[in-house]
Amino acid sequence: MSEERKKEMKMKRIFLPLLAALLLGGCTAAPAPQTTTTTNFDAEVDYLIVGGGAAGIASAVEAADQGIEKIMIVEKTGMLGGAAVYSGGIFGGVETEVTKALDLHVDIEEVIAEQQREKHYILNDELTRLTIESAGKTIDWMIGTLGVQFQPEVIVKDGYGTLQTIHLIEGEGSGLREPFEKAIADRSIEVRKNTKATSLITENGKVIGAECVDENGKTIRIKAKATLLATGGYSANAELMASAAEPNRYFQTSNLSYQTGDGLVMASAVGAGVQNLDQIQVYLREVENSTSQFPYMFTIFVGQDGRRFMDEKRTAQTWNQEIKDDVVELYGRTGVDYFWSLADEASLQMMQIADAAKDHEGIVVADTLDELAQKTGMDAEALKATVDRWNSFAAKMEDEDYNRTAQFWFPISTGPFYALKTTFFSSVCHGGITKNANAQATRIDGSVIEGLYAAGEVTTVTNSNGYTISNAITFGRIAAQHAASQIKSAN
Repeated sequence: MSEERKKEMKMKRIFLPLLAALLLGGCTAAPAPQTTTTTNFDAEVDYLIVGGGAAGIASAVEAADQGIEKIMIVEKTGMLGGAAVYSGGIFGGVETEVTKALDLHVDIEEVIAEQQREKHYILNDELTRLTIESAGKTIDWMIGTLGVQFQPEVIVKDGYGTLQTIHLIEGEGSGLREPFEKAIADRSIEVRKNTKATSLITENGKVIGAECVDENGKTIRIKAKATLLATGGYSANAELMASAAEPNRYFQTSNLSYQTGDGLVMASAVGAGVQNLDQIQVYLREVENSTSQFPYMFTIFVGQDGRRFMDEKRTAQTWNQEIKDDVVELYGRTGVDYFWSLADEASLQMMQIADAAKDHEGIVVADTLDELAQKTGMDAEALKATVDRWNSFAAKMEDEDYNRTAQFWFPISTGPFYALKTTFFSSVCHGGITKNANAQATRIDGSVIEGLYAAGEVTTVTNSNGYTISNAITFGRIAAQHAASQIKSAN
């Protein structure tokens, strides 16, 4: 891909700061930056952190270790940790204590190149390089400063690229909870839970704090020398998802219900740039059971019209904009937001899951394809034609429709036959606030919004899979380091 094409693709992902306007009714002009009264504060701190997830906690810990004394985290839920503590605990990184112990060395340039390929070159070159170059140091910091326990192996993980860089936390994401809470407690950092930030407070174009609503419904105004937005993504905000890109309305979220884009709205209201909002990561799931692995084990996917519509093996790839496009086209054609995963008795016996499938609630079982079509409402003739065509591909191990490369070429020929209602759901959001290498929030022209920082999923993507939480922690720490230097120089 040429450099000009890369630049063109990046520019297509840029949004003017219209976010607040979109949520307020689809206006076409950017809202003027807020000017707010700067008197009558209820609290004053050096560093205010909005959001108590991985980015916010890392930033608070780093700020304290940099010598900043008055630090406050406001968290709109009743607990710390955010989405990270519910994750798989997956961290990409090179030249870590773990890899050095294994005498494992991966060229960082290969990692950066793969990250860009996986995201079709929409990533910011400078920030992506910073993310990947810092990832190993971030893992070491988590081990040495937070006491996070990682497994002793470093692996290649399906869906997370082809390089041996993936570190896994013991206990997955839940293994972060205790180290996070201990680090905050050890440094006596003030945390106000069940407190939601609703707007940023500005003075002469500089952010000087935030207005919040506490657990009793009382409005409180907090003054700060520096403010970090670490509020997470927006996949649980259906209105924002559809406003950013209309096809996104098809994808329900698997994420936490409080991932509603609060930070995006607040930042946009003070003039921050927003980028890549149409980009979301989608994953395969059973409609009735979000944790089921059955769809990954079935043979082909067909729409309600009985027709196959994609290369099923693409579900494990890290970049899946093409998957999203295929699914949106399917749903538009069939008028429903699901499809069917199909398999037969012989293939499920080979996978050693046939008995479990028979007992699994939600799986439709039928002795013939005609009966399966009747039970699922699919077009019987189209379904049989699709299965016949797939079986011809399986016999010669060549997919003439979607160029699928399968490890196993199971035909669908031996009854009983199985169908599972399946869909794709949204998880990680790739769009957000624009920022610079100091984690300072910027306007779309690159100019800095003084006093405002952003880290984590609230910011535009600078990484592919495997580096999401690492990126949040890295930029949370970078924000704290820069804010600390600014605060100290002003004192």
